[in-house]
Amino acid sequence: MNELHLHIDGSLRKETLQEWIPELDVPSFGFRKGMKLEDCLACFSVTAGVINTPERVQRVVKEICEDQKSCGVNRTELRFAPHIHGPSATEMVQGAIRGLDRDSSLILCGLYGFHPDKIEELVEIAKKSPRVVGIDIAGGPKPTDKYGLHHYVDAFIEAKKCGIGRTVHVGEGRGPQEIVDAIKLLNAQRLGHACSLLECDTAMSLAKERSIVIEACPTSNVHTGIYESPSHHPIKKWIEKGIRVSVCADNSLMSKTNTIAELWATRFFSTLSDQHMKWIKESSELGLFRREK
Repeated sequence: MNELHLHIDGSLRKETLQEWIPELDVPSFGFRKGMKLEDCLACFSVTAGVINTPERVQRVVKEICEDQKSCGVNRTELRFAPHIHGPSATEMVQGAIRGLDRDSSLILCGLYGFHPDKIEELVEIAKKSPRVVGIDIAGGPKPTDKYGLHHYVDAFIEAKKCGIGRTVHVGEGRGPQEIVDAIKLLNAQRLGHACSLLECDTAMSLAKERSIVIEACPTSNVHTGIYESPSHHPIKKWIEKGIRVSVCADNSLMSKTNTIAELWATRFFSTLSDQHMKWIKESSELGLFRREK
């Protein structure tokens, strides 16, 4: 099983966070059932604030890679938004790369609302760094945002031209138009969450025709208030309609889970068969980003 969607600043070890913020009540820190997406995203201001040097991000990445191996994950694609950690994006990416093991790689996130120049900068960094395999738009749009997905078309075209993978956080408590836009405008190969996929025939057809891999994060979706229970997640329906989907932890610290625990919890809550599980594991392999050039 491979992990396709794991945020660095949501997955550091609780011991490391406690070391860096002794006064923080780490056992109660993180996501809880029924939080709004905005409240969950606010937790990242704490962790991003302490992962504030290339050396610290290197340490966190190294520890996450060790934890992924210890729980039985084959390959892991870690992601983070290097612009929000203090030093330059290039310095933070270089630090993260130094922490990777041989079975891990990096996805660089821009955030909804970012100026297009920042997304283009991430593509330029990726072009020079073979260990960076993809780019992403993360977080969620706000009514006050000046820039939306359609402003990032040029950056994603350049990423595709250079063989850099493309994924986007979409439909995380929002309608399916984001899904359509991410596929048609940004040539996304994978989609994070995509919870509203079944609400739109066009989105379903595009996802199936283009073999888009959905990065499903059921526990995270319960925490952000999208579903009352993991059993309400549509992953079983997706699989039975031929949609490629992998199960992902999203944030192992924030959601108190890991890739393998998430996989088996999803099997239990969604009553998945051996064939369903085989589909998920195959999707986690097919979805891996590989630098084409």
